[in-house]
Amino acid sequence: MNLTAHETEEASWIENIQDSLHFLAAFPKSAKVLDIGSGCGCPAIPIKIALPDLDITMIDSVNKKVEFLNWIVMELGLAGIQAVHARAEDFKERGFDIVTARAVAPLPTLLEYALPFLRIGGRLFAFKGSKWQEEVAASEKALKVLGGEVQIKLQDGPRSLIIIKKVKPTDSRYPRGKNLPRRKPL
Repeated sequence: MNLTAHETEEASWIENIQDSLHFLAAFPKSAKVLDIGSGCGCPAIPIKIALPDLDITMIDSVNKKVEFLNWIVMELGLAGIQAVHARAEDFKERGFDIVTARAVAPLPTLLEYALPFLRIGGRLFAFKGSKWQEEVAASEKALKVLGGEVQIKLQDGPRSLIIIKKVKPTDSRYPRGKNLPRRKPL
């Protein structure tokens, strides 16, 4: 399906599956979760297998990936997880407890994609690499405008997890359309 850039099964296992489960202890056992830019299904599917009481919606803008994700969910016999063909800017459902994103966008852009979907008190689990500190520093305005605050920063070697808590409502005009979150981040 050409869903990832990894050329070997071992590389895919390490970079996708293990990376998705690296910070599993930070996740609640039960929650309503949105995974943005699900791609090959990581971190959503490995996390769902490990924590079956999560209710997960995966969104991706590439329909062939969405079709693959729904097929894989069916083949694995997983319940409480589905893939939806949508861009973050066009997705309408709100009130999630957790939003996950891995390799989607720099943090200022990701905040605009993710925070509008969270309920107050909900959290964004942003899987990041070793340059997470620069991304957090560049996110001050976006955090203020969108109603988030950095809660936890976990780092283990090159892998990092930034947890952002939604502390106030996000204006309904976010996320902006026409690819503005990427072209003109807050």
